[in-house]
Amino acid sequence: MKWLSTFLTIGVLLIGLVAFSTASTPVANQSAHVPTVAHKENSAESEVDDSTQEDKDEAEVEQALAIPGEGDSEFTFVDTAVLHEVEAIQSQISEQQDQKNKGIKPVEIRIPSLGVEANIEDVGVLDNGQMGVPEDVDGVGWFEPGTNPGAIGNSVMAGHVDSRTGPAVFFELEDLVEGDEIIVMDDEGKELTFEVKSKESYDRNDAPINDIFGATDTRSLNLITCSGTFNREVGTHDERLVVYTELVEEDEPLDVEKPQTPDNVKVQGAFLTWHAVRDDLVVGYRIYKEIETDEFEHVESLSAHERKSYTIPEDSRDLTYYVTTVDLYGQESEPSELVNTD
Repeated sequence: MKWLSTFLTIGVLLIGLVAFSTASTPVANQSAHVPTVAHKENSAESEVDDSTQEDKDEAEVEQALAIPGEGDSEFTFVDTAVLHEVEAIQSQISEQQDQKNKGIKPVEIRIPSLGVEANIEDVGVLDNGQMGVPEDVDGVGWFEPGTNPGAIGNSVMAGHVDSRTGPAVFFELEDLVEGDEIIVMDDEGKELTFEVKSKESYDRNDAPINDIFGATDTRSLNLITCSGTFNREVGTHDERLVVYTELVEEDEPLDVEKPQTPDNVKVQGAFLTWHAVRDDLVVGYRIYKEIETDEFEHVESLSAHERKSYTIPEDSRDLTYYVTTVDLYGQESEPSELVNTD
């Protein structure tokens, strides 16, 4: 893994940060929720007689459909066609997630609030153990042995603050504030947006390597440049500025309409009933009850093939209820009309 390589060089990365700063001196020397499917045996099918066994073959295994966050078997179904649909959806989403976890290989960076647009070049660890920095004072270096932008972990980029001729690409990096955006793009035009969370300046000999390069459960991008006073005796600035950012994660919109809301919801004696939503993508329904004024909790789930009826507990027969529809993509409809059982 890239991180193994990164951590094997942790001992030299601090020197790398120092080298970066030296390189940026005026002399300018030179990285839907989708249901999951489980199988469970339907023992009742073993008791059917021979005359009906052939018709029951496809229903012999009951499929348990789990919507994320709602348990391992919220809904069940026996329709093989639905099973294939779910598996296709899962495969598609899994591929998208795998691609997301890989992040991107960046080629361009933009910082709108600073008017920065720059090319990105790969940098690594130099022969002398120092972290490489971009050759172009107006370019940005991505630490390629580390994490790809967008993947889980700390991705790191460095840019010069100035050069012999004047300001360089990260001259105004210290002006970034919480909420500012950093946009990186790959060679196919895919863009990722990161949001500034914080910034810190450190003594050049005391930069927290683990915070900058180490493991994290966030999708982070850390930008580094020089700061503080330029020390001519040692040929470098006395501080390092690090801007910490995190990926702005957006759920990819599904090209599927949300399911219809159940209608004809009413109370019949001790039962809450409704009409089925006629849609092959519907996997079930959720029942909610009011626990406080305008506050509802999920109390039951019923699969699409079950009777559209919920038995209201005796101690809850003076409350208000509503019902929603859930589809294969985990999408939930708008609430039905409110029904008071009093």
